[in-house]
Amino acid sequence: MIKDIIYSTIQFILLVLLQVFILDNVALWGFINPMVYIWFIILLPYGTPKWLTLLSSFLLGICVDIFAGDIGVNAFACVFIAFLRPLLLNSFSGNIDNPTQRPSISTQGFMNFLLFTISMTLVHHLLCFCISTFAWAEIIQVLLRTLMSSVITILVILFLDMIFFRKAE
Repeated sequence: MIKDIIYSTIQFILLVLLQVFILDNVALWGFINPMVYIWFIILLPYGTPKWLTLLSSFLLGICVDIFAGDIGVNAFACVFIAFLRPLLLNSFSGNIDNPTQRPSISTQGFMNFLLFTISMTLVHHLLCFCISTFAWAEIIQVLLRTLMSSVITILVILFLDMIFFRKAE
């Protein structure tokens, strides 16, 4: 239990720092912005209480918002995907043997983890870009930014998952 709390705290801090100091300064082709910090929400253990998932997601989003100057945008999107997380986990995880396990390729299998990550990422990014743009005239740009940023974010999350959560052989 203490080990999970320490691990999650370190992960939270490192992902916020990675996002605000490196990835927020990356704008591929002028409009693609990877938002890898949502990996924290994806990686919370299966048995994390709902209130803790929502609270930690809000804190994650508000920390990114404070540094990005978008007060509320990331917090709302993070809380929303945290709210959807149990439904998506049930859809893509099947039976969960150990509630302390974290979703990853090694625990869910590649396809289930990919579908779970795609769902979480698309919803998060769509909300972020819709709220920050808030104009119907820009809907094509919002959808394009959502799609392209989601692809890059998903690829980075899959890469990180393969590095940090290799199957024990």
